[in-house]
Amino acid sequence: MQVTLVNALDLQRQALETCSLELFEQEVMERIGPFWKPFMNRFPGGNPTLSPAMNAAQMMGYYSPLDDCQEGIKAITAFEQANTWQACATAAQRALDALSPETHGLKLGPIHFTFILGNLKTLKLEYGAYTGAQGMGSALVMGWPNEIGTPRLPVASAHEINHLVRFAFEPFMPNLTLGKYLVAEGLAESFALEIVGDKSLIGPYSSALSQSQLEAVKPKFSAALYEADFNVARAYIFGDWAAEQFHYPKKGIPDYAGYTVGFELVQTYLRRSGKTATEATYIPWEEIVNESGYFEEA
Repeated sequence: MQVTLVNALDLQRQALETCSLELFEQEVMERIGPFWKPFMNRFPGGNPTLSPAMNAAQMMGYYSPLDDCQEGIKAITAFEQANTWQACATAAQRALDALSPETHGLKLGPIHFTFILGNLKTLKLEYGAYTGAQGMGSALVMGWPNEIGTPRLPVASAHEINHLVRFAFEPFMPNLTLGKYLVAEGLAESFALEIVGDKSLIGPYSSALSQSQLEAVKPKFSAALYEADFNVARAYIFGDWAAEQFHYPKKGIPDYAGYTVGFELVQTYLRRSGKTATEATYIPWEEIVNESGYFEEA
């Protein structure tokens, strides 16, 4: 099964070289429509003076001619010199090949993948200035060049492909629980590191907590594994920093704690079971939690 690749970085360069919003809308946003249109259909709104495409770009943090065009060109050049797009595209295809969803009885439609330059109004340099998203057959990674994030972008690419397949096996919604969310994030990062073959490239979110912090929050996560309210579950995944932005209650949780807890949970399961993250992608979340024993002493 082939991943359909959309080279948004080249398209962004064309729009930024002329600093043309019209070209950006036509050549970038239309080409990557599968990555943003479903989201905007669910969450309309934004600036009434902007088109739906430009509202999406602003809301999602895509770098556009509304930003500094010359700075954007420099950033794209840095990614080109690092061969970032090719590395991400290769990781995405390797991820799908390794997961081989059709051999597990999953009938996925076409899968689209792209990498796009983001802006630092959305991305956090202290966490590598990159992020990913997926849904409805599309996976997108967005970043800004820096020494932490750039080498980890292929990991993020495989991470998002894992989510697409995992959620075809065990849907994220309905019946969301915090436990399902933790396992999904831990599996995606563990799998991505297997694909890239370098465990030192673990993402900043998955390594955000020290061992003492992990031990301190573990009882809170253990008690909330079956929490089914999406906003409350997000409070555990993202931590208190995003409470106002995402409108959820603060729980006294460190930044991105859920990503680290999920990663450590899955790593514990993999060590105990002898399975790979590829194999574990097709195992229900409760089985992974129970067999890991991760929360037994919490």
